[in-house]
Amino acid sequence: MCPTGMETKSLAWEYDAVQRIKVGKTRRFSKQTFEYFLVLDFEATCWDKGDYDKGSSEVIEFPCVLYDVKNNEIVDEFQQYVMPFEKPKLSPFCTNLTGIEQHQVENGVPLKTCLMLFNKWLNKLIKEHKLSFVRQENLKYTGFCTWSDWDLGTCLFRECKRKGIYRPEHFSRWIDVRAIYKDHYARRPHGLLGALTELGLEFEGRQHCGLHDARNTARLVGRMVEDGVYFKLTKDITGKR
Repeated sequence: MCPTGMETKSLAWEYDAVQRIKVGKTRRFSKQTFEYFLVLDFEATCWDKGDYDKGSSEVIEFPCVLYDVKNNEIVDEFQQYVMPFEKPKLSPFCTNLTGIEQHQVENGVPLKTCLMLFNKWLNKLIKEHKLSFVRQENLKYTGFCTWSDWDLGTCLFRECKRKGIYRPEHFSRWIDVRAIYKDHYARRPHGLLGALTELGLEFEGRQHCGLHDARNTARLVGRMVEDGVYFKLTKDITGKR
């Protein structure tokens, strides 16, 4: 099962009760433009092929980890369960796939509130680590990383548009790790698990737990940096609403 919500996690970080996670072995540092990555991986409502009462995807778990490229470690984490409104009852398929149970989303927060909580966490990181989404002297250049364009380009974008929720501009530019992987290694992996396996890494945790997926994506990024892969923005939908 996934960890239980953001408040316990936040207290643990505040009192330094969470150990920083080393993403991989110590390796030479290949020069990168980005100094930090915000790696996220949403989980959303979903249905089996045979289900008749389907709906549009709504975010039900919103996790993100801050990955320090040079030091090869995750230095902070955010996780929040989100309450779906269009289809509030999770399908058995969704619960089985993600491990997220009905009581977790019922005790979650609306997406609009989740975005406010995330931005509060993000602003704290910006101050603590001197982060910036644009390259500036004396600031640490950072960007979002996702496995594919689905999280920010499809799921969050469409849900915010349907519900009339303001989507912060920093969600408009990101790095598709899958696309970078395919370009560098000249092969198409069978999902995140396949990419990890191809590079000699084991998946840690539960697949399709958003927080665990985000952590493992960060581990994959660390391994790719070790291989000399250069990361750059792959998608920009600035101004698109």
